[in-house]
Amino acid sequence: MITEIKIAFRYIFSRHSFNFITIINILSLIGIIVGVSALIIVISMFNAFQDIAIKQIVGFDPHIQISDIPDNSSVYNKINNFLKNNSGVDKFATIQNSRVMFFKNNSLRVVNMKLLVSDKKDYFDFLNEHLLLGKTSVSQIGNLPCILIGANLADALHILPPDTMHIIFAKNIEQSLLTYQLPAFSNAVVCGIYQSNVKDYDINYAFSSSPIMQKIVAENNLQTSNTIEIRIKDLGKLESMTNNIRSNFPECKVESWKDLNKEYYNVMQFERIATTSILGLIVLVAVFNIFSSLTMTIVEKRKDIAILRAIGAKANFIRKIYLLEGSIIGIIGAISGGIIGLALCYGQIHYKWFKIDSTKYIMDSIPVLVRYSDVIAIVLISILIAILSAYYPSIRASKFTISDNLREE
Repeated sequence: MITEIKIAFRYIFSRHSFNFITIINILSLIGIIVGVSALIIVISMFNAFQDIAIKQIVGFDPHIQISDIPDNSSVYNKINNFLKNNSGVDKFATIQNSRVMFFKNNSLRVVNMKLLVSDKKDYFDFLNEHLLLGKTSVSQIGNLPCILIGANLADALHILPPDTMHIIFAKNIEQSLLTYQLPAFSNAVVCGIYQSNVKDYDINYAFSSSPIMQKIVAENNLQTSNTIEIRIKDLGKLESMTNNIRSNFPECKVESWKDLNKEYYNVMQFERIATTSILGLIVLVAVFNIFSSLTMTIVEKRKDIAILRAIGAKANFIRKIYLLEGSIIGIIGAISGGIIGLALCYGQIHYKWFKIDSTKYIMDSIPVLVRYSDVIAIVLISILIAILSAYYPSIRASKFTISDNLREE
C-alpha cells in the first residue's frame, strides 16, 4: 500500500513537470476546499438563525397545544390528571382565545386575547423575560382587569402602563350597527408591555389572567375557543411527548409548535436544503475535475502502466493507485476545507468580524452556530464522493493490457 500511495502522490504533485493535468488537480483540490468551507460556514449561519427563530417562537407559542376539546368536564379532568402526572411537563394551563377590539386615542386595533382561565397563575411568567414596562403578576387594579400588550400594539394605540383603554366586543359592534349608536365598551388597564421581537406577536396578541376579564367575556357572549397550552422541560422530547398525548386523547387535536408554525418551519428547512444544494455544486464541480484529471492521467501514463504490469504489478495494484489519487485529493481538500470553515466560524463567534446594527436587530453581529455533526457529515460525504469519482477511471486503468499499451507507445 505504501508504494501505491507514493506513486499516487507523484501523479498528483509532479515535481518534474507542471502540465495541464497538474493544474486540474490543483483546481480540484481548491474547489473541494472552497466548497467544504463554504458549506460549513453557511450551514452554521443557518443553524444560528434557525436557533434564534425557534427560541423566539417557543418563547411565546406553547410547546404543545391541545384544542377541539369536547365540551365535557370529564375530558378536561382526564387531561389535567394526565399532565400533572407526566414528569416531562413543566407547566400547563387552560387558555381562552378570543378576538376583541382595543380602542384608545382614536386608534382601533383587532387583537387576539389569551385569557388564563385555570388556577395556574404562574403560566404567563415566561413573559417576564420579554417585559419592557410594568408587571405581569397584576391581574386587576381596583375593579378593572389588567392586560399585557405588545410593544408594537402599545405604539399603535399610543398607550403606556398604567393607562386605561376600551375593549369593544363583537356583540357591541352588532348592536351599534342596529341602533346607529356608538358601541358600548368595557375598560381595562394596561399593566405591562412586552417585546418579543416578533412583529406578529407584538402587534396582535394580548394576555390577561384577570377573573374580572373572564366575567366580562362571559357577559358579552363572546365567541371563544378553549385550548390547553403545555410547556415541556426538554424540547428534544417534543415529538415523543406530542405523540404520547395524541395516543391518549385521540378525540382532541394535539399540535406541537412545529405544527402551529408549519409553513414557517417548512420555509426554514427549504432554505437550508436549497442553499446546501447550491453550494454542494461547488464540490460536485471539483469532483468532476478529479474524474477528468484521472481520465487524462490514464491516457498520459499508459507507458507507466504497461511497465508496471510488465514487471509483475497486478490489476488490483493499478486500480489502487488511481483510487488513492482521487482519495488523496478528496481527503486533503475536505479536511483543509473543514479546518478553514471551522476557523472562520469560531473567528466570527469570538471576534465578531461582521457586525450588524443592534438597534434594528436582536443581535449585534452575524450569528454562527457550529454543529459538529454537520461538519463531520460534510467532510465525510465530500471524501466519499471524491473516492467514487475515482472508481471508474481506476477500473479502466486496471483493464489495460501490456501489449495494447506498449503498441500504442
